[in-house]
Amino acid sequence: MGRGVAGDAWEVPSILYGRPTEVRAGDHLGNLRFVERLRRLAYKRVVGKPSVAGTWSMEPDRIRVYTRDYRIEETPHNGGPAEIGIRDGRVVSIVSAAGVPLDSIHLEPEEIGRILGPKMESRRIIPLSAIPTSLQQAVLAAEDARFYSHHGIDAVGVARALVINLREGRFAQGGSTITQQLAKNFFLSPKKTIGRKLREAELALALELRYPKKTILEMYLNKIYFGQEGARGIYGVEEAAGFYFSKRAADLTLEEAATLAGVIRSPNRYSPFRAPAAAKERRDTVLARMRRLGMIGEEALRRASRAPVRTRARRSPANMAAYFADYIQRVTEDDLGGEKLFRTGYRFYTTLDPVQQAAAEKAVASGLAELDPTALPAGEPLQAALVAVDPATGEMTAMVGGRGYGETQFNRAANARRQPGSAFKPFVLLAAMERTARGKGKTTLSTIVSGEPVAVPGPKEPWTPSNYEGKRYGEITVRKAIEESVNTATVRLALDVGLPEVVSTARAAGIGAPLAPVPSMALGSFEVTPVELAYAYATIASGGVRYDPFPLFSATTAEGEILTSAKVRWKRTLDPRAAYLTGYAMEGVLDRGTAKTAKGMGIYFPASGKTGTTDGNRDSWFVGFTPDVVCAVWVGYDSGADTGLTGARGALRIWARFLRALYPESGPVTLRPPDGIGFAEIDPESGFLATFACPQTLQEAYLSGTAPKESCPLHPGDPVVDTFRRGVRSLGDFIRNLFK
Repeated sequence: MGRGVAGDAWEVPSILYGRPTEVRAGDHLGNLRFVERLRRLAYKRVVGKPSVAGTWSMEPDRIRVYTRDYRIEETPHNGGPAEIGIRDGRVVSIVSAAGVPLDSIHLEPEEIGRILGPKMESRRIIPLSAIPTSLQQAVLAAEDARFYSHHGIDAVGVARALVINLREGRFAQGGSTITQQLAKNFFLSPKKTIGRKLREAELALALELRYPKKTILEMYLNKIYFGQEGARGIYGVEEAAGFYFSKRAADLTLEEAATLAGVIRSPNRYSPFRAPAAAKERRDTVLARMRRLGMIGEEALRRASRAPVRTRARRSPANMAAYFADYIQRVTEDDLGGEKLFRTGYRFYTTLDPVQQAAAEKAVASGLAELDPTALPAGEPLQAALVAVDPATGEMTAMVGGRGYGETQFNRAANARRQPGSAFKPFVLLAAMERTARGKGKTTLSTIVSGEPVAVPGPKEPWTPSNYEGKRYGEITVRKAIEESVNTATVRLALDVGLPEVVSTARAAGIGAPLAPVPSMALGSFEVTPVELAYAYATIASGGVRYDPFPLFSATTAEGEILTSAKVRWKRTLDPRAAYLTGYAMEGVLDRGTAKTAKGMGIYFPASGKTGTTDGNRDSWFVGFTPDVVCAVWVGYDSGADTGLTGARGALRIWARFLRALYPESGPVTLRPPDGIGFAEIDPESGFLATFACPQTLQEAYLSGTAPKESCPLHPGDPVVDTFRRGVRSLGDFIRNLFK
């Protein structure tokens, strides 16, 4: 019996939480979806100044919020009242209740998923001391008023039930005590037979001999069934309080406690959601019985009975992060062993952002629905994977491992190794910029490189890479080679930089896949996972800081004891100027290059990125970033069959949906260049300083002192006019910099 009560009879799901939401000056609350996050966390909107945790109010120029306490690491985070000043949707100030300026405030982590067992029982175990007396008494009044006076079997109740059953000619009433119900729920089937009732009574007596009354009541209140939420069952008073009222059990009012107690007899018949009238009638019966038993006074009875049945359905606990939940179980396996996490009730405090995760899942689902009719059929479903990373912290903020966890549990985001193709080219450029930053090279974004056909000697025969659709190029700038993904020019650049140098730079960025210093490496001929590629791009987006994948802050027991915790591991591995120049060049991919169709997909703001397509269209990639987020998307067939999709026609569409969802009201803040970066207006064709006669010009970025000094030879202008124009522009840049 001891093993049955303490072991396999309990399913206590482990719960995954997302990262706390941080609000800082400069944040756009619309993009942050701040009000939506408050609602998801069941904050209550009030009039005037919030006075208790979990409340907020809103005026045209400010939001006042009373945040809750939370703890995800050793040091708890204390909530409290704060006022957020707003102008044009952006945060301009944050002050405490005492008027002290604050750098930021945090909302507590939101539940993002649960690790449920085969019985799909959703519960949160709490001690009897956390269950209010009013709820304990309401349950006793409804189910077993003589609980503290009998020894497991209530003779009066049994006699009453026997009379009713004989009158009805069937098992109309059971007469079971709380102890008998507990025995039935732990050990017996629900089938109503004389034999089962006798066994139930026997087990109830054994429970009473083994456990104190308060322990039995605590087990019962954590074990009992309260209804259904989709596929998962609601068990225990803490889970039921959240399900019906979006509260903890400790915060229930008397009428809410009586409503819950009334549900126990028949969760379907007395559900306050489905049958509010029946639920009220049953609640009032429980309240009247509490009055007769002396548990409440006459005034409390009148007040509670007059109150309508008010429910406040919680947002359905997400199961949005199923692939991520598997990933968390994998990365914590060494620390937590092989425990069945659906029985442990652990709490996993992860780095996932619930809003970003929801946007990622929607982007993948909608994107695949759009791509399915256009992809070449292969007798299997088209798949996709998405990984998002915060480049400021290294936190993994979203993960989708396939088109649906119910269809396939293989996590392509973490485990599928595919060739990146042209999505690797930024690391060739990064290696060139690194050499220049270290004074070992002279390559700039406007350096001219040949795009003519190239033949590289090989062991048996020369390797002759071609460009997409056989397109031929002449002399082009390094920038254009990246923007238009010119294979021949990229290979030449890699050979000029040195293949070992490219390998070293890719390693510094975080690519751990086997890399050989061979020419085809420059075109992404090796294999990586989406997680690996996302974090390598995050090194560029962060200004040269490499992060190890970071999905989890800590895991604790239900009581808060920390089982494992982690700090983000980071190291500056690249020159911030080289990283900036690489990202600046990749902005042109979306402005003018292979991803220029992104504008038509709603990407109206500056972003950097690179398409990737492998031979035979086996893999479609797009990896891109803003100062706030890095996102890698892969699309393809598991078998490696031809999709007919390039990076721009496939993965870019999902990436654009995701990014557009993150900036619904305003684009990201502009990334400021690091010290040591200057700008010059050049002719994009020649790579030299633009003249008055150049038909097109481009504002190019350079390491200080490396900008061209000669004027464009293709479009000669008037030297006096050009010098005057450059002087005026330099003066304007100087004045603008004064006010940055």
